[in-house]
This record gives sequence, structure tokens and C-alpha cells, in this order.
Amino acid sequence: MSTSEETEADLEALLGSPEETGDYDCTVPTEFAGEPTDDLERPAQPLDAACSQQYAAVRRSGTRSLSRIGLIVIHCTQSHSARSSAQWFENTRAQGSAHLVLDEFECFRTLDSSVIPWGAKGANTRGFHIEIAGWAEWSRQDWMKHSQALRRAAYKAAVHAVKFGIPIRLLTAEQLRAGKKGIVTHALCTKAFGGSHSDPGRNCPTEQIMAWTKGYAEELSR
Repeated sequence: MSTSEETEADLEALLGSPEETGDYDCTVPTEFAGEPTDDLERPAQPLDAACSQQYAAVRRSGTRSLSRIGLIVIHCTQSHSARSSAQWFENTRAQGSAHLVLDEFECFRTLDSSVIPWGAKGANTRGFHIEIAGWAEWSRQDWMKHSQALRRAAYKAAVHAVKFGIPIRLLTAEQLRAGKKGIVTHALCTKAFGGSHSDPGRNCPTEQIMAWTKGYAEELSR
């Protein structure tokens, strides 16, 4: 069997595993969504500040070798606040989880990198999942009002892409299905593997996130 055939066979088995087949829901309910004014008086942490481990997500599917991580997966929380969303992941009612949850002001580490999250169908075992506080319904202008949250997501994506040897490239659905390494959104996972989620939304400036991620990765690699 050739190397490419082995990769395809392994990926096929992976996608049939229980941790990959669920349509996991990281959406934060209204009572945990926070308010638009949350944390406005709080100074923003530096982008390279360590993420708080104050909250631990309850939804997980065992552990993995870090060498299996080949994707950075971008989501949005459907909430105003990273803190309220991280708190939601601690709730036994939650049906999803991610490794990082962040906004303009701070970042929360809710799962260790070695833990398989309930993040997106087809991209859990291979994915490092980042939740940005925001709404899939936002316009591009709305998103850019929260550019520091996007920059924080880009910086954390760069850190982990460098750490795990992930190329800074936005994959297509075909590349994702083929087992390539790169950066994707939850919406792209839905396109590739099915499901019902479209976050972070069609107006999220993913091209700007990618540009910042590339810049940060270059700085980190010097």
C-alpha cells in the first residue's frame, strides 16, 4: 500500500470514529452570552499573555498524541464575552468544547492540547479549536470593530501552528477531506463533512485573520 493510500485509509477510519461523527454544538445559550458592554472597563491583556485556566470544559473525547494535530479550527461563540462562554463550557448542559476561548480582552484555555474536543464534525482528533467571542450574523464592519479579538485569535493560531508544524494556509473543503494540514473554519468542516453550523459566518474577515496569522508566525519563527 502506498503512503498516500495509507493516509486515505487512516483518515477514513478516523472520520468514522465516534469523536468525529457528532454535530457538536458549541453555541452559548442566551443566559451565558453576556452583554455587549462586558469587560469594557478591563484593560486588554497583551496578545502573548498566557491564557487563563480558570475554566475547564466538560465535553471531551479522550486524548491524542500532539503529533496528530494538523488543523487550526476557527469558531465564533454566539456570545459577547469569552469569559461567559468559557463558563458555559463547564456546564454539563454544554454539547461542545474548544481549546481556547478569547475576545478583545483575554483568553481562556478550557482544554489541554492533548484532549480531543467536541468542536466540529470531522475535525476533532486532528484539530486545535479556537472560539472567538462574536456572532455569525455580524457584518464585516461589526467584526472589524472587534479587531483586537481577531488579532488575538490570529496570534494564538500562529503560536500553535508553529508548535504543531501546521502550514498557515486556508484549506478548501476538498483539501480538508483529503487530510491536508492547515487552517479551517467550522463552516468549512460542515461543508466537508456535514452538520448544521456555519460559524464564524460568511462575513468574518478570515483573510485578515490569515494575514495576521502569517505575520505573527514569521515573527515567532525568527
